[in-house]
Amino acid sequence: MGEPKIGLALGGGGARGLAHIPMLEVFDELGVKPAIIAGCSMGALIGAAYACGMTARDMRLQSEKILGNRMGAARYVFGTRGSKIGDIFSLRGLLSLHLHGEKLVDLALPDSLVQNIEETKIPLRIIATDFERMEERVLSQGSIVKAVAASIAIPGLIVGPRIEGHIHVDGGVTNPVPFNHVREGMDIVVAIDVTGKPKALARAHPSNMELAVGSILIMFNQMAELRRAVAPPDIYIRPEVDSFGSGEFFKPREIFEAATASKDKLKRALELRLNRIA
Repeated sequence: MGEPKIGLALGGGGARGLAHIPMLEVFDELGVKPAIIAGCSMGALIGAAYACGMTARDMRLQSEKILGNRMGAARYVFGTRGSKIGDIFSLRGLLSLHLHGEKLVDLALPDSLVQNIEETKIPLRIIATDFERMEERVLSQGSIVKAVAASIAIPGLIVGPRIEGHIHVDGGVTNPVPFNHVREGMDIVVAIDVTGKPKALARAHPSNMELAVGSILIMFNQMAELRRAVAPPDIYIRPEVDSFGSGEFFKPREIFEAATASKDKLKRALELRLNRIA
């Protein structure tokens, strides 16, 4: 029997998605590689880097270097990469300030990586949502930067590119943990869920933003649970990062530390499955 085929799904969750990196370290430490990766939102970004050949350790070091503090991030964006404010932000109307999705992805992914999805070392599926057709879109060819930018396009915050003339938004809107796309022909299906849950309300009267974000997280969790009920993956891991907000990107070390127990859990579960198959 050949090497077991592992399908890996990486979900969306903003900064909580940095917890995917310790999970990927498990694969490197065990000396196994997924046969296919499907990623949504932040999971698409990290999954793309890994599918292109970056090691999880390199991603950890890169994250700590760039996101360890705000000054370091500013030096990288505006110094090392030579970006300008106008490259990243777009003012579309008086009350509409957006981030450019493609520029964000271009800054996050090293220039040395391949350009197209069909060129990755590990087959890759990037999940986005076709806003106009109101349906999930699975991107398996074309520009990695454009596909990931579509997958991370948080409505009202990040502007994604048009693909085939259609506006696309965050993949989490339709499939927050896309394990159904890594099932066919696999011996083991692994799903990492970093969606997170609404934070405990500190005030009797929460702000509109707290209610809006919390409501979206409830929706994402419900969708993921419904999909699990229909056809659960073999291994489902929720890293313990609910205490972090989706925008807390400048806490990579803290997020990595919080995910340590879940990393150990994934390693034990994966080793057990691999030993059963061997």
